[in-house]
Amino acid sequence: MRICTIALTTATLSASLLAHAAPMPTQEQINAAVQAGVAKQKSSVPIPVKVTSLQGCQQAPEPEFKGETVCLVGMSAGMRDGFTVLPLRQEGDSWVGVERKHAQFPGPAPAEAQALIRAWAKQEVANNPELAKDRQMQEAQTTMQVKAIHDCEVKRSSGYLQCDTVLSVPGRPDDIKTELTFALEAGGWRYVPR
Repeated sequence: MRICTIALTTATLSASLLAHAAPMPTQEQINAAVQAGVAKQKSSVPIPVKVTSLQGCQQAPEPEFKGETVCLVGMSAGMRDGFTVLPLRQEGDSWVGVERKHAQFPGPAPAEAQALIRAWAKQEVANNPELAKDRQMQEAQTTMQVKAIHDCEVKRSSGYLQCDTVLSVPGRPDDIKTELTFALEAGGWRYVPR
């Protein structure tokens, strides 16, 4: 009974948050914004630029860019295909590109990253029971906590986010600072082990 109540509460909160979330652009709207930006530049050597995939969009994480949306997209630009982060702003019914270098795409929240790592570790142990003896695998499944995730960098070739992460493990005096990698797929995050 208690699990049902928790599940219903979680579902209700998620639905409520989604209802109040700002609208996000579609791949077609992002591509239109890119094409408008290319047209403004009036290059003497036109290079075809196209948004080939949309991994996801979120509100810009930096407070100084409130009102902007950042989208993780795959792009084709002549011979330079790859993934990048595009900052956008909604103007009326359309989306426009924002000229800003080094736009950041936020990684998963610490609690979500922790759940992803625990699920991954449990699956690894289920696939290879010998790993259950490994201390780090034991900690990853049970006691390790993700305290912070920041400064995520998009890997151009894969679209994965490599994030500076702070972990803690009970019994260890110092936090563990490391880089962890995550992939955004079909609107959800996945932990990508090294």
